Amino acid sequence: MQTGLAPIYNEETEILILGSAPSVQSLEKQQYYGNKANRFWQVIFTALQVSDPIDYKKRLQVLLDHHIGLWDVYQTFERKGSMDHHFTQHDLNDFNELLKKTAIKTIVANGKIAYQEIIAHQLFSDLTIYSCLSTSGANNSRAKKRQKEWQQALTKTDTTYFGKDNWIKAAAFYLRYQVFVLEQKIEPHLEFDELANSNAFYFVIFAQKEPIATIRYEAYDHQTIYPDRFCVAKKARNRGVGTALLKAFEQKAITQGYQYSLLSAEKPVIPFYQKNGYKTITEEFLEDGIPCVKMKKFL
Repeated sequence: MQTGLAPIYNEETEILILGSAPSVQSLEKQQYYGNKANRFWQVIFTALQVSDPIDYKKRLQVLLDHHIGLWDVYQTFERKGSMDHHFTQHDLNDFNELLKKTAIKTIVANGKIAYQEIIAHQLFSDLTIYSCLSTSGANNSRAKKRQKEWQQALTKTDTTYFGKDNWIKAAAFYLRYQVFVLEQKIEPHLEFDELANSNAFYFVIFAQKEPIATIRYEAYDHQTIYPDRFCVAKKARNRGVGTALLKAFEQKAITQGYQYSLLSAEKPVIPFYQKNGYKTITEEFLEDGIPCVKMKKFL
């Protein structure tokens, strides 16, 4: 059995590109995409709109600078030559530790085999997955279509909106209904209280056209901002989305002169807020039937 290459990543990696397994040439060089017929590096640097540094270590650094990591779906394998359809045996990599150490939220499958294995074994059920034409020489006749697919996969990023426009509120309410009413079983009339129809502002993060996180921006007093109705869609959790949204909220508050952030935290998410600098200031109490505490942070 042959063994694949070690993963390339750091704690800031957000996009993980997965092939099936290294080619014969890649294993000999101990370099990802070492076969000159494979257009991987050309496709990637064209998509990122940066120059190819040619040197392998510098290539990897460019990827890391763009929060991109590399690995393969197969850890060990038997294969005649380098073609994907020549695999006779294989064992999958274990991705659990890698996901714990990174901010990965997007998987890009380099070719059909990698994508099929990802789907068949439900390797990343909570992440966004793109399937792109393989960068191998076999697809060089479809270079234009391939480049377009990789361009789309590598440039799709989450977008944050802030305001009180109806479409922003609609997205926020949609998320709140999914998380608080359907998932946490809060009664709709309790979740959508009198403030729901007020002049409140909202932050909403979208993954393309889908809202995945929201938080209501309300003043508690002239010194204190009150982040409320903070929720993240189930499939977007453990990707750093909540932390990114809270930071955006706090930065907005700082620019508007607020000194403190005060919130109600449900018991299960107290560690999340503690990690982000909040301290518990009250005993436990019930809010909408859920155990909570008040937490505060000096901005």
